Amino acid sequence: MADDAFASFERKWLDANPEQAAVLVFLDADERRPAAAFGALIHELVQTTFAIRETQVAAAKLGWWQQEVRAAAAGHPRHPISIELFADTRLRAVDASRWIALIDGAMSQLDESSASNFQQLVDQFGRFYGHVAAIDNALAGAGSAPVERVADLWMSAHFLSALSSGSSLAEHFSLPLDVFARHGIARAAAGQGEQHAEILRDFIGNVRSTLDTALSQARGASIGRRVRARSDFRLAETAAKSNNPAEALSRRGQKPTPRQVWWAWREARAARRRLDDLSHDPS
Repeated sequence: MADDAFASFERKWLDANPEQAAVLVFLDADERRPAAAFGALIHELVQTTFAIRETQVAAAKLGWWQQEVRAAAAGHPRHPISIELFADTRLRAVDASRWIALIDGAMSQLDESSASNFQQLVDQFGRFYGHVAAIDNALAGAGSAPVERVADLWMSAHFLSALSSGSSLAEHFSLPLDVFARHGIARAAAGQGEQHAEILRDFIGNVRSTLDTALSQARGASIGRRVRARSDFRLAETAAKSNNPAEALSRRGQKPTPRQVWWAWREARAARRRLDDLSHDPS
């Protein structure tokens, strides 16, 4: 019954992140369930924090998750996701304060105002995704990447998803004010025409630059995060050239593409090489 319950959460995560189905194929058997459980947890937290319109409802659900991670870290998980997560020795080794800070970081997003610029937006979202990245690194194991760059990969995925047509994340996402200022347009007057497309292309350029830097500096990030980041970079390139960037960002598909399968294989092979190098390092 527990497996069946977890499977429903795993399916929701995979439906929202189809490239991860390719990643799971190339993970070792003992890595697949923890990776899926962590992905499912973050998906649940993101949907609760950013896709629920009523702030009080979101806060109540996050409050429940805060109680759950406290109990799980103390050895008493109840939720199917928590049971899977804390069955993994690497995740049990993460300090309880980190799990609590993860939920606190999510709660902090409920009261955020519009950012003035891209860096302030990164700082705001970093109060949540910084903790996501730290736990993701713990799961990735030896040779993991700088937390700040891994957080950039997670945030970039969020930003692009929030901008895609029909996104459930759009409710709690606003472009930085300086993007509108650069184009001499008031936010209220941006509309949905060519002016809006120009603003989106401008912002997407910042995301693409962030992804480019983070991918080069976060070679030890988890396989799933790097495959998603590669996919995001390609999607951002396409959207930046499109007459309708929001519509272009929504073309993720429902299954892994052949390119994503190739990336997953390459990233898994590179990760194993790094682990082999570390195991043979006499220092």
